[in-house]
Amino acid sequence: MAEKKSVRRLILVFDAASGKLSAMVDSARKLFRLKGCALCSITHGLAGEKDDWQDCQTELGVTVDYLHSDELSGRIVQVVGDRLPCVVAETEEGLQMLLTPEVLERCRGSVDDFKGRLLTHAAMHDLEISD
Repeated sequence: MAEKKSVRRLILVFDAASGKLSAMVDSARKLFRLKGCALCSITHGLAGEKDDWQDCQTELGVTVDYLHSDELSGRIVQVVGDRLPCVVAETEEGLQMLLTPEVLERCRGSVDDFKGRLLTHAAMHDLEISD
């Protein structure tokens, strides 16, 4: 059995541009139930970050950073390509795609579903998420 690698941080890459205007557009999509970023629907509600998402971050015990589609550069682009939204794990060995857009869609906005899939996919890749 392979030794588990420790995840230093999770990078959530949103399929949305950064900035307040983009956030307002995403909120409008949620309000009118229009298809938006699957990751946004997990982490954010109409009024900002979801409380249960904030609790989830604390429970995971690892740094979580956000990137938007207009903020990608360097090695993250090599890992992500055009597969947005996604979650990337950073280990001592580098960056690794952890959750693809298809997996995030299946979460249907549920933080609990996201957390379960995140931990399952980490285990499948011999990754450990915790301090």
